[in-house]
Amino acid sequence: MEAVQPDYQEVVDQALSLVYSHHHRLVSQLHPAAFQPLSLEHLQQGPLGRDLQRLASLARGESREPKERVLSAIDSVVQLLFWPAAADDYTVPRSFWDTDLGRMMALAKYRAFEPSELVSIGNAAQQLGVTRPTIYRWMDERTLNYVRDDMSGRTFVVRRDIDNLRRVAAEASGQG
Repeated sequence: MEAVQPDYQEVVDQALSLVYSHHHRLVSQLHPAAFQPLSLEHLQQGPLGRDLQRLASLARGESREPKERVLSAIDSVVQLLFWPAAADDYTVPRSFWDTDLGRMMALAKYRAFEPSELVSIGNAAQQLGVTRPTIYRWMDERTLNYVRDDMSGRTFVVRRDIDNLRRVAAEASGQG
């Protein structure tokens, strides 16, 4: 029996409500009169709502988009969720990818890549001559882009990033 694909509408609506409540909290401290109440329908029609709806459609396998467009939408969402106001950068906790929203976005990201563009963690470590913990650290530091297949539970590294690191290492060893 085939597994039922999640609808993701509740996940999208929860994410919109979370961001909206954070926005309300900020605006109420800045200038309460500037706050304009918005319905869930209005939030769904905004840029974040449209990005989340597209990612849900991609995760369900209903549509395909160019990889760069998918990655841009994912980056936009995680920046909004995890980039603190006064920080120079942000970190997405690995645990985020175990949430319903994280799994939806991970599946959309996974489906944006061709299988030939992805390499297993072990294979990436072997190609780069490092340990698996180093690969995980580089993933956390965003040195290596990665994709999780929520269906199999496996994590893959993007081949292009491995090739780039190998090229940089070869250039550095040729100069030194």
